[in-house]
Amino acid sequence: MSLQEGSDDASVIYCQPCGNILAEAFCTDCPEYFCSSCANVHEKQRLSSHHKLLRGPVMPSCHPSLGKQDHVSFMKCYQHPKEELKLFCETHEELCCVACNVIRHKQCKVVYIPDVAKDFKTGTEFIQLTMHLNDTEQLAAKHVANIEKIMKAVKQRKTSESTKLEQYRTEFKDYIDKRIDELLSQVEQMQDTDLKVLTEHHSRTKNIESDALTAKTKLKACEQNPIELFTESKQTRYIVVQLQADLTNVTTRTVHHVYTVWKDKEMESAQQQKTGIATIQLQPRTTSIIKNSFRYRKIQSDKTTTIPT
Repeated sequence: MSLQEGSDDASVIYCQPCGNILAEAFCTDCPEYFCSSCANVHEKQRLSSHHKLLRGPVMPSCHPSLGKQDHVSFMKCYQHPKEELKLFCETHEELCCVACNVIRHKQCKVVYIPDVAKDFKTGTEFIQLTMHLNDTEQLAAKHVANIEKIMKAVKQRKTSESTKLEQYRTEFKDYIDKRIDELLSQVEQMQDTDLKVLTEHHSRTKNIESDALTAKTKLKACEQNPIELFTESKQTRYIVVQLQADLTNVTTRTVHHVYTVWKDKEMESAQQQKTGIATIQLQPRTTSIIKNSFRYRKIQSDKTTTIPT
């Protein structure tokens, strides 16, 4: 039996068990249309008491068997995982299941998705959504290209600035090596000068010591002979005067360099502050890679007759 048999209006649907009474409910499990009486019986029967019934405006306007709607697998409701999202609340613009409809959207304008989805593809909302997606995709592509360009520049800058720092390292190392060599050379020169003078004075002093010891020995040998002791003592007196003069001359001229190496205050300060050699100067960062080519706007529903540009 045709679901619209005996009616001039193809949109009129009758109760399938009765055949001549207007349908008021639709069972999504069977699937089958029922009048009010049949729907009550269907809900009370043990085998069908758990079935879902759509009543009134949420009832589909045509039966799947007539081929007037697509056979789809509805998404599951995240709040009621066992229920399917077959309904749409136009009041809140939310997808909902039968349970959501009963709990939260009783007073709302709820429609059956297969009914409103027929012409959605050609409607304003879908066209706007596509436009937004295209704009977003194009802008994202520009962002990707710019970010990749900046990433390349960041790597190049790291390489170039690292090269400069390595150059500074070489320059300062060469300078420090040269300066240290100069200071070492000065130290070595002072040592050589001091050792030369001290060696000479050491030799002269040793000679004075030796001459004094020789004279002393001679006098000791003459102690038993008064005449020889007198004569030797007179001669030794002149020798002692000369030795003392030579010793005075050596002692007054025996000098050497006393020095200490100190870091320059600038170098000490740079090491303590840890800011020497070079400084990294940061430039202001760019706040936006590229300017958005579109402004965000709410996607209009199919009730809107014009598409904003």
